[in-house]
Amino acid sequence: MSKKWIGIIIVSALFLLVGCGKESVENKKIIDDKEVISSKFTGKWKLESVSVGASDGADMKDTGLASKMSVDLDIDADGNVKELFIDDEVAIINSYKLKQKDGDEYQCDGPVISKKVYGYETESEKAYVQEVLKMLEAQDDIKITKSEQKDDEYHMDTKEQKDYVISLELDSKNLVLKKVDDKENILIQETYKKN
Repeated sequence: MSKKWIGIIIVSALFLLVGCGKESVENKKIIDDKEVISSKFTGKWKLESVSVGASDGADMKDTGLASKMSVDLDIDADGNVKELFIDDEVAIINSYKLKQKDGDEYQCDGPVISKKVYGYETESEKAYVQEVLKMLEAQDDIKITKSEQKDDEYHMDTKEQKDYVISLELDSKNLVLKKVDDKENILIQETYKKN
């Protein structure tokens, strides 16, 4: 074989290798851009009802929480979730990231970061906040990262590892979010309407 043909074969092989490398990067980009949460579940949602029961769905009972507290839920395609709870005593922002487990089932990818602000005007409300603080300090799976009093408010930040399996589904345009913890034998079913 002549040196000319060997040179052409080597150059062709190099172009082929460079082309394959470029194609792999493009394929990787497509995989990296894949959404974690289906777009039908993303957006801002407002709580309609909360039911609690055994992890197998038995003995489900409405808690009445939706009438006592304003709850907003925001889910993006990357799996970032923010929950905002507001009532007369406390404002809570929970932030966590979901990773896909199977189909429309997810689990927390890391801790739930929670920022709580308790307002109080009376001694009994102040005592209630102190009880909540003691209860949180006694739990092994919750780490208090900030705890301070500012005038008539108490600010508390926590990190908590959750073992929930979370499923999402649509029912008549409402988002049904189910949190199942088999270890604690509990199912929390939250129904939201699009906000």
